[in-house]
Order: sequence, then C-alpha cells, then structure tokens
Amino acid sequence: MTHHTDFILIACTDPVVSPEAAHAAAATRREVIHATDPRDLSRYAPDASAVIVDSSTAAHVAATGRRSRIYYVAPEPGPIDYEAALRSRAEQAFILPAESTQLLQALAADSTQQTSNAALRITVVGASGGVGASTLAAAIARTVCTEQASALLVDAIPISGGLDLLMGLESAPGARWPDVSLGTGAIDAVDLAGALPSTQDGVTVLSSARTRVDTPFRLENEAVERMIAAAAGGFEVLVVDAPPAAIPHASDLVVVVCAAEVRSSAATTEICAELKARGTKFVVALRHRGWSGLSSREIERITHGEVAVEIPHLKNLTKATEVAGMPASLPKKLAAIASELLYAAGW
Repeated sequence: MTHHTDFILIACTDPVVSPEAAHAAAATRREVIHATDPRDLSRYAPDASAVIVDSSTAAHVAATGRRSRIYYVAPEPGPIDYEAALRSRAEQAFILPAESTQLLQALAADSTQQTSNAALRITVVGASGGVGASTLAAAIARTVCTEQASALLVDAIPISGGLDLLMGLESAPGARWPDVSLGTGAIDAVDLAGALPSTQDGVTVLSSARTRVDTPFRLENEAVERMIAAAAGGFEVLVVDAPPAAIPHASDLVVVVCAAEVRSSAATTEICAELKARGTKFVVALRHRGWSGLSSREIERITHGEVAVEIPHLKNLTKATEVAGMPASLPKKLAAIASELLYAAGW
C-alpha cells in the first residue's frame, strides 16, 4: 500500500508554460494534476510530490504553507521574476520551453530521492496529558506490521518513560536515543534498523532511555527531524509520538488526540491553528475517558478540525499494558481505529 502523493501539480495559467511544464512532468511517469483556483491549490499543493508555478499562482501556492519541491517557470524570452520566485519559495526557476530539459532533470531527481525516502510519516500528538497518544501511536505501528509492512515507532518526547516500556521491550538489547550518534554525516537506514530493538511482530522502536542520574543528553527537535529523514529510506511507515511544541515538519499526517473535555479541546484548537498555518494535514482523534463533556460535533466546531475517529474507553487495556506491554493482538476497536487513521494518511 502507498500514500497518494505520487503526482505533480501544474499550477500555471500561462498558455505557453503550462503545456511545456505538463510535458516535462508527464515524462517522469507520475500523475499530472492541473489546478489554478486557490481552493484547489489548497487541496492539492500540500500532498503533491512537486509543484510547478508561474507568476499568477506563486503567491497562492506559498499561502498553502508548502515549503519544498516548488519550481517557478516563466515563458520565453524571460526574464524570470526572481522576486516572485522567492516569494513562492521555489527551489529553482526555469524559462520554458528553452529550459524544459533542465526542468525534467530536476523533477526526475526529485522522483529518485522520493522513491528512496518514500515512507509514510504519521505523527501522533496528545493535546493534554493522559489521552493515550503514545498508545495510539504504538497501535498504528503494530497495525502496519500485521499487514506485513515495516514500521518504525519513534519516541520524540524529550522527557518520556520510554516507548520501549509500552511495547514490552524494556529489557531488549538495542540502541536508545542517547546511543544514536547522528554526527553531521548521512545515517544509513539499514544500519539504524539493525541497531534498534524490535517486537516479535516487527515493530522497530527508537525510544528514550531511563536513568537515575542527570546526563548531558538532551533530545533536540533537529535530531528528531534528521532521524525521520534518514529512517524514511528503510521503513514503509514511520510513526512519531511527539509533544505539541515539537511536531515534525516532515509529517504526512498529524493525529491530534483530544479528550472530550473543555481544557483538552482548548489546547487542540491551538495545535490545529498552528498546523493549518503551516499547511500540514491533520485530523483529530477524540478520546472518551471516564466522563465526556463534549460531542464530536462540538469538538469540530471548537477546534475547526475534522474528528476522524472516536476512541472509547478500552477496558483492561491499561492494566494489560502496565503488566506486560501492549498486547500483540490489539483490541478490535483499537485496531479498527488505527486502520482508519492509516487510511486517512493515504496508506
């Protein structure tokens, strides 16, 4: 299964550059989608593998929050409006049709890079404490592995009890965050996978470590971002358990876990607003605890976010996880929820 981002968006109104750009895009053998209406650009731009813009659409694409693989094109004889290109956050600019070959080469290079880094990246974040974000992240990773695919579960919370505990791997050999030396060079995804502990059903886990003494190690956002970029070449799905203040920018989908309560919904509203501003796709997972004061409709009205799933209280799961780690066989309701979220992410 793959997530549906293997298309190139042509956002050009110029009658000269639009067909030339489409021809170059089609040569990469990826799907080509044309859109110039701002509403359609908001829909397609965040998920496209690459976006080609001209002077008429550059500002609209920039407003979607997209930050990478944007190409600005202008008709012969030029010149290129480099101020407009910079405003659109374009990586390169081309005059068409004179530089159609160079545009094709740039798109082809992108295609090669994305093929080697094609993991689906899902981030799960709890809007408040105790909503079960870590449990949901683990369930998503476990569901991937039940479908004979590879998954890496990343603990991105600086002060954490450790996802290895949640997965029953606290005594398993393998590297934890303090053992992973990122340095400044490239990280080999295969070597990384071999160094980390994994469950019997195949969930590889990069977890925080536990210690009784103060150590110099601090988990920084940059390290998490670099790890995600590197690991994407060795796994089919990456699931990141992250705090609200450090949601990875490389996320294909962010799942915001919100309790059906006032304070949690207030925090969710802030998180959703930030994700919207940066153009990141997100959904809300509504968690029902001992007492739920708000319905899914009320949560959507308050947060302006889509409630994709509702998580009921799962009797006995907390005790089972506390005693022996997350069960290898997930409760049916939790497994179904994890599958729904994978589908929402494009899996």
